[in-house]
Amino acid sequence: MRIALDPVPIVLGIYAYVGELLTRAAEKREGGDAASLAQRFARQRGPAGDREVQRLVRALHADVKAADKLLKKTADVWKISQETDLVELVVEPRASEVQPQAYVLLQLGQVRGVLNAIREAAGAASENEDTLRALAEAAEALEGRAGDYVLLGFDPWGA
Repeated sequence: MRIALDPVPIVLGIYAYVGELLTRAAEKREGGDAASLAQRFARQRGPAGDREVQRLVRALHADVKAADKLLKKTADVWKISQETDLVELVVEPRASEVQPQAYVLLQLGQVRGVLNAIREAAGAASENEDTLRALAEAAEALEGRAGDYVLLGFDPWGA
């Protein structure tokens, strides 16, 4: 699916969603400084302790990694917007042969979150109803399991 819109709501939607991801990551963080965490997990020797520490790190890593990837794509959106007034937002299954100028692979739920945040920003920026409807339909049309990856890309308008 391709949706043409102004780059400002795209970037602001990404910015807002990244804030949500980082807030969620901070909420998952188990409190304590390095010394207190080490003392707590030092009691759990062997594979069980290792698994627990890995679980702790993975809980933060997934959201922080997605936030980082999305923030980097905002620079690509601005670069693309210099070529044309509008940017085409591309949402395709991971295995699609579509290769937008810039893209990121995100989990299904993350793409829904980004699309909803972009729709909110677009609505506040007075984008037309057709664009808002297309963004809502794109988020609803995504199918698969929560862990499935989806391509979220950006192309110059009319490319």
